[in-house]
Amino acid sequence: MNQTTLYAEHKALGAKMVNFADWSMPVSYKGIIEEHNAVRQKAGLFDVSHMGVIDVEGTQSLQYLQYLTVNDVSRLEPFQSQYTMMLDEKGRVLDDMIVTRLGSRYRLVVNCSNKDKIVAWMQLHKNNFSVHLTIHNDLNILALQGPEAKSMLEPLLDTQWVGGSFNVMYAKLAGVDVLVSRTGYTGEFGYEVFVHDDDVVKLWRLFIEKGASPVGLGARDTLRIEAGLPLYGHEIYGMVTPFDLGYGWIVKLDKGDFIGKTFLSQSSHRRKLFGIVLEEKVIPRQGTEVLEYGVVTSGTYSPTLGKPIAMFMTQRDIPSDRRVSVRVRDKSYEATIIKLPFIKKGINKEATV
Repeated sequence: MNQTTLYAEHKALGAKMVNFADWSMPVSYKGIIEEHNAVRQKAGLFDVSHMGVIDVEGTQSLQYLQYLTVNDVSRLEPFQSQYTMMLDEKGRVLDDMIVTRLGSRYRLVVNCSNKDKIVAWMQLHKNNFSVHLTIHNDLNILALQGPEAKSMLEPLLDTQWVGGSFNVMYAKLAGVDVLVSRTGYTGEFGYEVFVHDDDVVKLWRLFIEKGASPVGLGARDTLRIEAGLPLYGHEIYGMVTPFDLGYGWIVKLDKGDFIGKTFLSQSSHRRKLFGIVLEEKVIPRQGTEVLEYGVVTSGTYSPTLGKPIAMFMTQRDIPSDRRVSVRVRDKSYEATIIKLPFIKKGINKEATV
């Protein structure tokens, strides 16, 4: 099983480790609710070094990525990022990802579980373009998220942070060469720090000394569900298109040809993603039936709301506040429909990975 460079750090902190897409990853340290609240109220520190990092270089890098992804890469200025997706010919989402323009090259950050599939897909389609791919195994990613992230990170930089959301910057952080970005996957203000193996332990320990709480995959999931953000294998599955997920705004049909464009241009079929909130303390997990409407794609207990919540996909339009029934272990429970996200404070809709 794969391990990140911080594996020993996680063990030393008493983390409960689990197998996540063939990586040994911390699911929690002190408890999911405590870690979740730390991100919402102060700052949490995540090791997300299992994510796939792919650099694209060459004279036709832009044309190549325009063909592979749904968003308009030509709109990126140097050191800007965008949320996007890769599709197959039938418009189905292969993965969602962040694309960043780093001067003359581009960097993709893709989901860990899809890394090999996306690399193979990119290799399959690169023969018609003058490009070179670099698959990084030497980079770690620390995500510092929460309302106190700014006061923890920015004083450590050797230069002033001038970008907003979805900007990146090369800098020295506490004397360490890093790339800092602002995307996020929690709905909170935060940063991602790309750092090489030799320096990641130093920065991990430094942020914890500054007051950041280490956070595992368990709270990462509850945070992204509260933020209404999709996850591959849950909201993104099977025949799902960007339109079904409510992300039609990233699909730029006027930018030229791209894989899946023909299908999306001709298809009038649309599904919608909604949220539900339950009053009774029962968790509608993935696969739970929302009677007459669909099935749950993600469900959890919301520490912020103090109630069970879930997302589900349906082919019907449903007004907010509509009461529906969900069936959990052969018993029906009442739930209220809401439009996503569940938590709007600090939300960054473009977040991913």
